[in-house]
Order: sequence, then C-alpha cells, then structure tokens
Amino acid sequence: MKIAVDLTYIREETNTGLANYAFYLLKGFRENGLRDSVVILTESGFGEGFAAYTEGFRTIPAETRMLPFLPFTRGPLFRRKLEAVIKSEGIGLLLSPYIYDRSLYARNVPCIGVIHDTKLFYQGNPILRARYRIGAVRALNRLERIVAISGCTRDDLIKIPGVKTGIEVIHNSVVSNAGKLEKEVCNPPYILDVNTLLEHKNPLTLLKAFELVSREIPHNLVFKGSRTPYWDTVLEPYIASHSLSDRVELNETRLSQEEMEHLYRNADLFVSPSMMEGFGFTPIEAALAGVPVICNDLPALVESTRGLVTYYSPAQDASALADKILYVLENREYIKTEEIRGEFASAYSPSRQAECFAELISSVCGRRF
Repeated sequence: MKIAVDLTYIREETNTGLANYAFYLLKGFRENGLRDSVVILTESGFGEGFAAYTEGFRTIPAETRMLPFLPFTRGPLFRRKLEAVIKSEGIGLLLSPYIYDRSLYARNVPCIGVIHDTKLFYQGNPILRARYRIGAVRALNRLERIVAISGCTRDDLIKIPGVKTGIEVIHNSVVSNAGKLEKEVCNPPYILDVNTLLEHKNPLTLLKAFELVSREIPHNLVFKGSRTPYWDTVLEPYIASHSLSDRVELNETRLSQEEMEHLYRNADLFVSPSMMEGFGFTPIEAALAGVPVICNDLPALVESTRGLVTYYSPAQDASALADKILYVLENREYIKTEEIRGEFASAYSPSRQAECFAELISSVCGRRF
C-alpha cells in the first residue's frame, strides 16, 4: 500500500519547525525501508530549496491555488486533481504533517493529519479567530484520525467545541549531531535561546533575568530567531534603555543545520521561557547537543523534556529564572547531560516516530503499511 504525504504547505517562508517536522518524518520512513511506499505532493518550485530532504521519494508537483480573500477554497478547488493523483498512483491514504484551515483533503481515501498546537484557535482578533475555528474544525473533522504532537495538545483539542475525530499522540522526532562535535572555548561564553521572537515565547522575562545576573557572570545572551515587530518595539528598546547592547545579541542569520549544531553545542546554557508550546522542540535539540537546559514548567515543555531538565516558575518571574541560571551555571559539571542526551536520542528518533505512524496507518486502513 502507498500513502501520499502532503507537503504543499512548505514554501521558502514556511516556519522552519513545521518543515523540519515533515522532513524528519520522511527520514524515519526512509530508515524503516518505507521509501517506495510514500508519494510526496509539493508546490511547484519546491525542489529549488528542499529537494535534498526528499531525495529518493517520488515527488509530484502540484499547484494549489485559492480564490482571493477566500482561503477555505484551496482544498475544494484542488480536491478533484488530488483525487485523480490518488487514483493513478494507487494511494491508500493521505497524510498531512500539518493541518490548518486551508488543508487539502480527499474523499476517496482516509486522511490522517497532524496538529501542532492550538494557539490559532485563541488568537486575539475575533473575526480571524472565528474564521480559523470554522475552517480548522471542518478540516479536522474530515480526518479519520488526528495526530497531536503531545498529550497537552491532545487535551487542548478535546476542549475545542465541534472537534469529533479520534485523537492519537505521536511525539515529534528530533535530529541532531551536535553532541558529537568538540565543544569550542568561546570568548565570551553565551546563554542561548532559539525561539520565535513573539510575546508568548516570553523572551522579555529571559532578558530581565539576564539583566539581574549580568554582573555576576561573564556570559552574553544570544537570541536566535528572525527579527519581528515585538523585537523592534519591546525587546530592542529594553536592551538599549538598560545598557545591555554589548551583552545581548540577535542572531537572525539563516544558518545551515551544521551551523545550528555548532551554535547549540558551544552554548554554556540553553533557556526556553516560552508560555505556549505544543512540543518543546528546541530544548530537546539543545539537550541533544549536550547543553544544560532550563525551561518554564509549562506542561507541554515538562512532557517533551520528560522531566529531565531544570525548570522554573512562575513563567514571567524574572527573579526565579535568574536564580536557576546562576544555579545551573555554577553546577554544570554535576548535570547529567550525557544521560539526558542518550534518553532523548532514543525517545525522539525519526525511526521510532515513523514506526508509530506506520502502526496508525495500518490500523486505519486495515492492512499493513
């Protein structure tokens, strides 16, 4: 049996985490000997930037346009073409690694889709929130199964009115070779946060905590992410007004995987103060690099980091975070980073994730995938 994997949501501007999720899943299918059973649907032009991640898979370019100002028309307009592809390729199931209000769907085969978090269900603009809820609930209820990336995301989905489809939990896979690299001596040493620079990711609390400890440590603070209006209007003015410009850095350079691994590996500490996550991807990447990690005790972060890293609370308490930063930096040699790295490498391997999906696909289709 073959499955089609919908990657039409991946474009150059696509959030890197959402793209990596799909690419790591494909890696797992490849490692498990399932490459010939997978057909990939992509937008035209996909090969210019992402072909290396899908090498060896059969890829079908597809244009999935929608009517202006009517984003929900994307699925219906492409459905007939999609169903023709499914028939000609002998596809038994459509898998969408990212479900949202404009997701594609098919009526002639079962569909499975992944939802990564529920924040768009609660966005501030009431018109956008209502439009998204209508479209997303419709998209979710077309599925045979919803896959949530954590138990916390599943619990949030259950609370959303109108969602009727069964929900399974399959954790992300995370790939990193950073733990195999030699750690370099950096001058100055640095504390790292890799996150989207938005208010709900809580970078301001980290900035305030760093200010409290900055006179006691030699470290700089490095934010890795793209510049956002929140950085320009809140974070950068705070940095300037508190005389931190020579100690705080924004790294907005587009880095290769190897460059990211070096950035992780050479940090003395990784901090994720985020107040909203479906899955704690970057703290796991940091732990796989052998770096001590501090997280807010958000349930999704505790779940994904398996209770193995250092936690602080409340989320916006800069003093509490500052105390943990000093504690971890002073006790780095006692933190069992290698044991944590080993457990995460086993728990979050692409092969294991792909095996979970294969079992789910087989149960939905009633035959082995």
